[in-house]
Amino acid sequence: YGGEVDKLIGDAIMVTFNARGDQPDHAERAARAAVALRREAAAVARDHPDWPRFRIGVNSGEARFGVAGAWGKREYTAVGDAVNLASRLEGEARPGQVVIGGETYRRLPDGTRVEPLGGVRVKGKEAPVDAYILLGLPAGQGEGGERLEPEDEESERDGGRR
Repeated sequence: YGGEVDKLIGDAIMVTFNARGDQPDHAERAARAAVALRREAAAVARDHPDWPRFRIGVNSGEARFGVAGAWGKREYTAVGDAVNLASRLEGEARPGQVVIGGETYRRLPDGTRVEPLGGVRVKGKEAPVDAYILLGLPAGQGEGGERLEPEDEESERDGGRR
């Protein structure tokens, strides 16, 4: 999908898209990568029901890339409000869900299926932010559409349409 693994943070994986400004479809790439990760994680979970479940947050926006950190622990990474909000959206997801921010949703193709979460209050933001559970994406070039099946009854919901 063209993303770059930025870092592993405990049980989290941070992946960035469009770091060089060469992916105008970065939001769709990130959403499709999230769907693929969720699908593969669900397959593993069927064979290992006692393993932890993934939660996925996707957000789009400006970020700064550069070397950050203290002496001896410096690394090249992305920082900024969009990065922080992606982490907060991941925290809003239930196991097996993909939660996307409003800007990501606005950049996805027609036919994208979501369930609005409404204004979600997250740490670091005074006003609530728009968030959506990603339920499915329309077919891209050379592929079939992707509908997210619930991993279990707990995460099943009826979805909105774009």
